[in-house]
Amino acid sequence: MRIGHGYDVHRFGEGDHLMLGGVRIDFDQGFVAHSDGDVAIHALCDALLGAAALGDIGQHFPDTSAE
Repeated sequence: MRIGHGYDVHRFGEGDHLMLGGVRIDFDQGFVAHSDGDVAIHALCDALLGAAALGDIGQHFPDTSAE
């Protein structure tokens, strides 16, 4: 059996909402991130990729990419 461990962190910054688990939450700040900053989904993706021995989310979507 394979297992995966994933985590993601972002600091708070300017914005008007947060994304958590694919749900938009109105808030007086946002996450400082290259993408939507959804720490829950990104941690889940990292865990699944790790369990499949496919690296991590940063290898598939680097912060230098326009995606």
